[in-house]
Amino acid sequence: MPRSQLLLYITLAVFLAVGAIAFVLQSGIAIKTDSEMDYGEGIVLWQAENVTNWKKAFHPIEQYPHIVFHYPPLFHLTSRAVAHFTNTLLQAGRLTSVLSLAGTCLIAALLTGWALPPGGESFARFIGAFTAGTLVFTTPMWTWGVLMRVDMLSIFLTVCGVALVVLARRKPALAFVSFVFFVAAVYTKQTSFAGPIACFLLALVERPRRALQLAVFSTVVGLVLLGMLYAATDGLILRHLITYNQNPYYPSQIFIRLKYHCQYLIGPLMFAVLFPIALLRLRRTRLIRHIRIILRRTVFDRCVLVVGVYFWVSTLIAAATISKQGASDNYFLEMDVVACWLTGLFIAWLARRTSFNPPRAFIWLQVVVVLVLLLQCVVNWQTVAKIARTYQHPPVDRSHEVVNFIKQLPGPVYSEDMIILCQAGKEIPAEPAIISALAEDGKWDETEFVNRIKNGEFSAVVIRWSLTNHQRFREPIAKAVEERYYVINDFEPFKVYLPR
Repeated sequence: MPRSQLLLYITLAVFLAVGAIAFVLQSGIAIKTDSEMDYGEGIVLWQAENVTNWKKAFHPIEQYPHIVFHYPPLFHLTSRAVAHFTNTLLQAGRLTSVLSLAGTCLIAALLTGWALPPGGESFARFIGAFTAGTLVFTTPMWTWGVLMRVDMLSIFLTVCGVALVVLARRKPALAFVSFVFFVAAVYTKQTSFAGPIACFLLALVERPRRALQLAVFSTVVGLVLLGMLYAATDGLILRHLITYNQNPYYPSQIFIRLKYHCQYLIGPLMFAVLFPIALLRLRRTRLIRHIRIILRRTVFDRCVLVVGVYFWVSTLIAAATISKQGASDNYFLEMDVVACWLTGLFIAWLARRTSFNPPRAFIWLQVVVVLVLLLQCVVNWQTVAKIARTYQHPPVDRSHEVVNFIKQLPGPVYSEDMIILCQAGKEIPAEPAIISALAEDGKWDETEFVNRIKNGEFSAVVIRWSLTNHQRFREPIAKAVEERYYVINDFEPFKVYLPR
């Protein structure tokens, strides 16, 4: 490889390494912070604390406390296991996510480097693997990977399954192991179907009989687990995962949310779309046959195709779910991870291709691609500087003062920040966002809860952000709080409402 091209790739590697440093620093901040870093952590922490108490965790929403267990239990059980090695369950949940993100990056990197055909510069194998494993830290949503949220573990399990499907070219039995991972991913987050759908469709093309065997096998495993959970929860698990989890849907938001998110990932998304298509460059009448040939040709071609279809399916699922009420941009996290993996595969192929006296067009393509990725990676320098400042000078956090204050209160407390309730040993009366969505959709009558507030049954109402956020506090609840309670600002930015 000419020195000028090598220098270009080394520069890219340095920019990518800065993103990896940002990940290490952000992980350290997350592990040592024992207060809320994201609104959704509180309910997940409560679920993890109560996951083995089936009667408490799963009861009708009409019954007080009005709590919904809206995720399958695998992340919570994993966090409980990891908690044996940490000081708190909150630390354990975040460590589970951190290790899942690190494991996802490692699998993408190792499979990219291993699958690349022999020949050419060995540096091509390194830069492709390094890009596949670290480009994700240029995306806008990677910081969700250090929170106590279920997303990252489900993505890790799915990526494990996809990697095994790639390796199943020579060892078909690995395909069955891969679908065990897919079932585990679904029991971590119930919408984690992108990987299994993609791999089933490709298996149907490659070997239809085996595809049906995989479908039956995974369905049986999934139904056995569901039957056990159904019996343990008296049938309420389906109500919590499905009935109580159907938020209002706003289709008009799909393209707005997609456009806003994708503007930060133009390069990786473009490469993720075009590279697998370039691999399928044949007339449509030969498509199925050509897919079967690619799946059986080389491990690298098989890897690009499998990961490519996984990317397309994950993009469709993200687009289909992003416009429901309460959905955040973390719904794009899986799509982002897979796009970066595909970009790493593309960089590995391009670096290897240009190491053989290539046509001038390939050299210019290489320059353009690397420059696009360098522009993508510029954000790493800003991110690491910001995280480093936060690491050295943590922001003032008054959560502990609020915890100590509400510990002294005799009755229940309703709080937007649910972590402080868990730390104070208080029951969570309701999860604000979920009950707001259920009331908005007519699936839950909030009258009884509003009356509790009007009667002053809560010793305090704690607001961390804003009582005017109608996705968490509908007008009847917000109005009842303001009429029955007065606010004290002794714990800014928290607003603590006490009974009049």
